[in-house]
Amino acid sequence: MKYSKTNANKCLEECKRLLDTGVLPTWDELPEIDLYMDQVIEIVNKYFSNLEIFYGKGNEITRPMINNYVKLNLMPAPIKKKYSRIHLVYIIVICTLKQCLNMNTIQKLLPTEISEEEVKYIYTSFVKNQKTSFSFVSKQADKIANPILTTENADPNRINDLIIQIAFSANIYKCLTERITEFNSEN
Repeated sequence: MKYSKTNANKCLEECKRLLDTGVLPTWDELPEIDLYMDQVIEIVNKYFSNLEIFYGKGNEITRPMINNYVKLNLMPAPIKKKYSRIHLVYIIVICTLKQCLNMNTIQKLLPTEISEEEVKYIYTSFVKNQKTSFSFVSKQADKIANPILTTENADPNRINDLIIQIAFSANIYKCLTERITEFNSEN
């Protein structure tokens, strides 16, 4: 299949802009007051709206999703139908990682029976690592794309190479993550 170098460049530039600016809220930026389900859905969907390109269109957080996360013990149950900052963390982490990891792996990374301090530590690290990952991916995308997209006489069919390299990289990272998580939980 033939692709347009111009369109591929535009797409990569938009992705890079989002990688540079689209970050999750820090622990201190999360609401300190308890929220009802509708408020949680609204605020979490707002957090993800800037990152839609990475988490997919139409993947808004819904009431059934949150209820399932509680039923599956992926997150603590609400207290008197109210959700705290801790609940928001679980929802954000689950919804971010479910794009590439299975629920068992996510649960190992953020178990439900931990203290607020531990949740804060994990989430703070999570946000920091998201920023680091976004920066890394942006640089790697440039390394892969520049020879293909910036060379004047580059073969437009090489955009297939770009697509395949990015797909392989995603799969390798996913497999590595699952293997490291499995290895650490076995010990």
